[in-house]
Parts: sequence; structure tokens; C-alpha cells
Amino acid sequence: MATPTSFTIAQPSTRRLVRSGAIAGAIAAVCTAVVAAIARAADVSLDINATAIPIPAFAWWTLVGAALGVVLARLLRERRRFVVVTTVATALSLIPAIAAPDDTATKAVLVGAHLLAAAIIIPTFSQRLTAFDNDR
Repeated sequence: MATPTSFTIAQPSTRRLVRSGAIAGAIAAVCTAVVAAIARAADVSLDINATAIPIPAFAWWTLVGAALGVVLARLLRERRRFVVVTTVATALSLIPAIAAPDDTATKAVLVGAHLLAAAIIIPTFSQRLTAFDNDR
């Protein structure tokens, strides 16, 4: 007969999640803004419906994503669940990035920026969440 599933580590505090999210969000925001600046320097339009996306918007929305990560990490509490939900959310966030721009280069930059931010933010939170020990 199997024993009940147990936690291997204690839950992190909300304060620690906020601090980790702020650091990861800041790093990801700088990275996405740099990607946007490089793309703009390489003459990628970064236009949606004839309106240019400002470079600071990349940083701002990355910080918003990190803040949502804090909320999801606190609500979901378990590593695997958090990774699944945030991976699906990242995939869904790619839909407008693929559908809205007219040119392929802008689509590639927007998708790349989303994936870069997710690659920084999701692992940062998941490392701080509990993992269920199914081997016991």
C-alpha cells in the first residue's frame, strides 16, 4: 500500500517569492528591452497595426508577467503545477505575438521576447516551490 505524498521542502514565504520575482522580472525586463533595441537597430519595425511598440513596453509587460508569476506561485504552491500552468500561459501569450504583426521579423522578435522572459522567470519561481516526493 502506498504512503501519502509528502512535501520535500517547506513553502517559501510570500516575501521571498516577491523578492525573487522582482529580481527575475528586472533581469528579464532588461533582456527583453535589449532584444527590442537590437531588433529596432536592425531595422525590424516592431509595428502592430501601424503603431510602433515602444522599447520600454517590452520591459513593462515583462515586469507585469513577473508579477503574475508571483501570484501564480503563491496560488499554485507546487512546482509541477506551476510549471504546467505558466507554460500554457506562455503558449497562449504567443497567439497575439504571432497573429498581430504583419511581418515575420516582428513576429520573431515578439515570440523570442516572450520565450526569453519565460525562460528567466518560470525557472526562478519553480526552484522556490515545493516538489512532491512520489518515491516515498
